[in-house]
Amino acid sequence: MADWIPISLTDFKQFLSTNTPPPLPRPPAVKPVESTADDVAKLNQWFQIYWIGIAAGLPLLVICIGLGGLVVSVVFQCFILHKLWSMIPADEAQTTPGKAVGFLFIPFFNFYWNFIAFHGLAQALNTQTERYSIPNGKVDENLSLIYCILICCSLIPYVNFLTGIGVLVIGIILLKEMKDAGIALIQQQTS
Repeated sequence: MADWIPISLTDFKQFLSTNTPPPLPRPPAVKPVESTADDVAKLNQWFQIYWIGIAAGLPLLVICIGLGGLVVSVVFQCFILHKLWSMIPADEAQTTPGKAVGFLFIPFFNFYWNFIAFHGLAQALNTQTERYSIPNGKVDENLSLIYCILICCSLIPYVNFLTGIGVLVIGIILLKEMKDAGIALIQQQTS
């Protein structure tokens, strides 16, 4: 407005504080959940159960028994995802481990959330492996992005048969790369 004047020239200037407030304190650095050598065995075992669940579930799906194997593989994929997210420092993580897994079960929102849970995890793991100079712990971020895009493409009728195969194959490769990066981080921490 053209006739406005600064508050310091009005009767309200008595309410202005001349002291500047102190700066906000920095939050303390949050360390990731400590991992042990036992966690390496857990991750390997969980991935093995995940793989067996898929390998047994798909052929047996024809007679409906395989559904149990596929459910088991999804459960252990969630275990692995939760553990890997818990290894990322909280002040650097895009999400918490619980949200990373839990939000994947929200219908339709999960198509977006895959980009956070999987692609975001690939980026976070790569950041951690670069920080600790781990040469063999790299996750292919392009592969994680392709995985998320293929999941979104599974909504398209008739195309979903082809994308389903891609999601299955790329998902196994991606989860193995993420598991290996997590194991490399654990071994770096425990050595």
